[in-house]
Amino acid sequence: MKLRYFGHSAFELVTQAGTRILIDPFLDDNPLSPVKSSELTADYIIVTHAHGDHLGDTAKIATTASTVICVPELAGYLQKQGLNTHAMQIGGAFDFDFGKVKLCKAEHGSLTPDGKYAGLAAGVILIIEDKTIYHAGDTGIFGDMKLIAELHPIDYFLVPIGGNYTMDIPDAALAASWIRPKLAIPMHYNTFPLIAVNPEDFITATQKYGVSSRIMKPGEIIKL
Repeated sequence: MKLRYFGHSAFELVTQAGTRILIDPFLDDNPLSPVKSSELTADYIIVTHAHGDHLGDTAKIATTASTVICVPELAGYLQKQGLNTHAMQIGGAFDFDFGKVKLCKAEHGSLTPDGKYAGLAAGVILIIEDKTIYHAGDTGIFGDMKLIAELHPIDYFLVPIGGNYTMDIPDAALAASWIRPKLAIPMHYNTFPLIAVNPEDFITATQKYGVSSRIMKPGEIIKL
């Protein structure tokens, strides 16, 4: 399985069977993304919440062959745009053909770009090909991250570090110490001036907790 980063909180997973999964595909207006929405296809798109920098280009990329996975309120909004959706709620899990998806809480809001309430913000846990990936979405630190780690030993932790709207580096490093992943990967930083940070500081902070971490450059692909 391969993981590609597009900057901000946007990722692509490609399974060994060739299933393409996008998470929070904010691309066309993302100054860090090396690709545009017209260059990508997806079998599944997972949207953690409805803010424009996460819902992003979902409607442009999704086709009749794509399924958007998100909370029910956002699913209803996207269905009105003609998209295929699979609605899930926080704490719910479902076995898809590529693996299991479980939504977990995120301490954040969710409003569509045109001002519609879109339900709860979420993080997402994916269990695919014996690997467990936790994309935290937009969130502040919260104590139940310890419970997430107890329920699901995490291999890869995709964690926001930019502050202002989400955890900052000290909080993100502490969260990583609770999650104890095999690898922590920072996201949601340097896209806008308000979330400008040095990701090397996150690497240093996680090392103090004995947690391995690495920076993915936009466009970079790693094998999981």
